[in-house]
Amino acid sequence: MSTLTAPPVDNSVPRTNRSQWRDFEWIRTVAVVVIALAATWYLMLQLAPILRPLLIATFLAYILMPYHVQLRQHVGTPASLGILAGSTALLLVVVGLITYVSLLELADEIPTLQRRAVELTTQAEHTISTYAPWVNHSNEGGTLAQPDRPVGAFVRSILAMSATAALEACVVALYLLFLLIEGSRLPDRVRRAYTPQRAEEILEVAAQVNAAALSFLRAKIRASLLLAVPVGIVCAIFGVKFWLLWMVLTFLGNFIPYIGSVIAYLLPVGFAFLWFGPTWQPLVVAILLLVCHLSSSAVIEPMIIGNAVGVSPLVILGSLAFWGLVWGLPGMFLAVPLTVVATLVMEHFEQTRPIARLLKGV
Repeated sequence: MSTLTAPPVDNSVPRTNRSQWRDFEWIRTVAVVVIALAATWYLMLQLAPILRPLLIATFLAYILMPYHVQLRQHVGTPASLGILAGSTALLLVVVGLITYVSLLELADEIPTLQRRAVELTTQAEHTISTYAPWVNHSNEGGTLAQPDRPVGAFVRSILAMSATAALEACVVALYLLFLLIEGSRLPDRVRRAYTPQRAEEILEVAAQVNAAALSFLRAKIRASLLLAVPVGIVCAIFGVKFWLLWMVLTFLGNFIPYIGSVIAYLLPVGFAFLWFGPTWQPLVVAILLLVCHLSSSAVIEPMIIGNAVGVSPLVILGSLAFWGLVWGLPGMFLAVPLTVVATLVMEHFEQTRPIARLLKGV
């Protein structure tokens, strides 16, 4: 009768050496991850002039691609590209010109706003000294004694930002043209590169991701418009100057959660108080704009977008901090779309689905 014997134990490597080897492997893994993250950070900083317009063009291509597919069936591919690219470029140019002219006019009004700020501060100090004399109120050194310097710096910064934005808009338009051209050819290339079954699987996953991303981007644009238009109407009705600028600022700021909406509210309200002084008009404007923002965040945007975002607020704040640190204000503008699209992509793959579920807020 045969007996079972245990396999021989390999004692050629001592237990201490095996533990040290595992520690070395762990340290090497951490070092590789740190080096990879540092290299990625460096490349993102250095390639920002290329990657930023590419990502903006990609999001625009998501929005325009369905119209391009439908339009080219009636007028052909060249005419469809010309119509979509021309209309998009015209819209961007018009919005850019409106913003640029409004900013220049606002720069001209800064000395007047500074004088009114001094007057309001003086009135507030006089009121405080009358009704609360125990409060220490001192105005030393003339805060606005030399208004020309900040005004000149403001104008120069406006011109520099406008030139950079115009150059980046041209790069975005070029990227967008090639993305629209190549996007319609991609399914045929995938079918030629893979077996029929594998190609259909890839195209199905890509179609689901594209549909979800397109749904989110369209819903976000619609919600931003439904917030920006009432803000512009309120400012125009009550005589707040530069209402087109405040409308554009509100539309763009709505893409930056928390921070953007606060800035888009405080700037027109603060301007209204400086422009009109302590009267009823800025108070009414402040109340109505607050109602617009609260209605958008509590009713309109959840109703339109639903659970399309579905990302934890902590993840959104981390994404805003990261992309803002890397690419500044354009990075904060792209932070939420990038996070949402990345989450949608990870949900469609078994290996990354747990990470997507961790990022989900619901």
